[in-house]
Amino acid sequence: MDDTFPTLDRLRLPDDQIAKHTPATPKEKVNSSRTPKIRGEFLKGPIPLEWLGRAAKLRGKASLATALAIWFEVGRRRSNEIKLTTAILARFGVNRKAKYRALKQLEGANLISVVRPPRKNPIVTVLIVDSESPTKPTCGSVPGMSLDGTAITTAI
Repeated sequence: MDDTFPTLDRLRLPDDQIAKHTPATPKEKVNSSRTPKIRGEFLKGPIPLEWLGRAAKLRGKASLATALAIWFEVGRRRSNEIKLTTAILARFGVNRKAKYRALKQLEGANLISVVRPPRKNPIVTVLIVDSESPTKPTCGSVPGMSLDGTAITTAI
């Protein structure tokens, strides 16, 4: 009998290399990513360092803890607008009264904007920090002031 492909065996992979090239699931699952999978809860970044630095400079520990809690919830919800509950802040060691003080400080530093519905949890929006003018007031922060800090006069 005449063999059409007499040297076909020389094209085959050796047995030790077959496991590397097969699409079948290997016995040990190899993690292809460089960093190991994080178990549990974590802060999802990126968190702008300018934003975090301004929050860290505020008075008291509740302001920074509240800022971290806000970023934690922003990462979980994948939205810059979140409802900030007392239960979330309790995990960061912030009580209800400290929550209100910290929100006022963060809002005064132009890091967040807060909508406070009556008898409901506040809705917090994380603001983008402009590194060129860290203390520039916004129209909502100082009544009667424009964005450039000049007084607004109205004719009566």
